[in-house]
Amino acid sequence: MRIKKSEKEIRKQVYELTLYDISRFPIWEFALDEEGENGQDELTVRPYFFSGSLDLNKGIFIVKADFKLADDTLMVGYITPPEKSDKSLGSIQPVIITEKGQVSFWKGNKKPSNKLISESYKHLGKQKNNVFPIHFKSSLSISTINIEGVIRGFLFFEKSPDSAIEII
Repeated sequence: MRIKKSEKEIRKQVYELTLYDISRFPIWEFALDEEGENGQDELTVRPYFFSGSLDLNKGIFIVKADFKLADDTLMVGYITPPEKSDKSLGSIQPVIITEKGQVSFWKGNKKPSNKLISESYKHLGKQKNNVFPIHFKSSLSISTINIEGVIRGFLFFEKSPDSAIEII
């Protein structure tokens, strides 16, 4: 792939990535070395250009992933390759990107509101029973690990990382 200078200068907030962005650049790196520059913070990402398999020691990334909903609908989004062998959904943080916006299944320390969950189903264009379980897999080779898994609902920490609650 020939890389234009302007492509090397692209910066976006991770939550603003579109289907076009992730299809054009399947790996994005968090631009932590640029944090504090005008308009940039810890959620700023830039396209990552490399050849071979992705070396997770070179930065913090998001990687294009393929998702298959319960009704066999195929969708695209991204995951965060985990550090070491932590393959929990809290570490991988799978996100589906739709034309209407992103749908995150990991909600962190805050229980998602019914409104947020309802909006997520609208973004997916689906009813709850057509969505879960969702199977996902990274679209690219990442070092020596294969990242894939199953999402059974919207998740958040209730009290500690060891007590994740599933919202279906």
